[in-house]
Amino acid sequence: MKTHVQTPAKRSDKISTRSIYWLWLLLITLFITSCHKEPWYGRDGRPGNAFLAISWIDAQPEYIDAGTGDIPPVFEYGKYYYALPGFYTMYYDGRFWNGQAYVYYAWEVDYEIWTTAGEPGGLYYEGASGPDNHFTVECSPYGPWIYGPGYKSADLPEGYELMEDTEDRIIIKKEGTDFGITLTYKKVDPRKGTP
Repeated sequence: MKTHVQTPAKRSDKISTRSIYWLWLLLITLFITSCHKEPWYGRDGRPGNAFLAISWIDAQPEYIDAGTGDIPPVFEYGKYYYALPGFYTMYYDGRFWNGQAYVYYAWEVDYEIWTTAGEPGGLYYEGASGPDNHFTVECSPYGPWIYGPGYKSADLPEGYELMEDTEDRIIIKKEGTDFGITLTYKKVDPRKGTP
């Protein structure tokens, strides 16, 4: 009578095949989970854009140098041009009739443009983009004003503070958490070539 006895070699073959199966399963699981190390975080919002326009009141300037290449040498009054952040100096001059004679004037405007930061991204959401800012510098023989859309040229917009107002210099400032601007208007002598 023959008895069938299982040999240890065959038993180890079964264990070995099962071990290899579990090892592969473990490796695939580790590979898949290692590709995603942390939860998904949304990107931060982009900074807002800044736009600059130039307008005039009382007497149109005869010469304007915006101090930035963002506004072309031949530009349209009141049109907003995309402006890069930075420090700039604008110059304008001209003349007007005061009823008896021509009066010549010239002003320099030191201004800084910076953009409003976007909202930070968070867990499973994208941050909102920062708001766009529109600035208008109004040129006048008596000194320029800056104002936002919907404001009268003689009034300062809400949040702007008049720091100094003399015959030769005007300083306007606005500060906020994400936005700030300081403009210094200085009465200067006309550049060479003007009377």
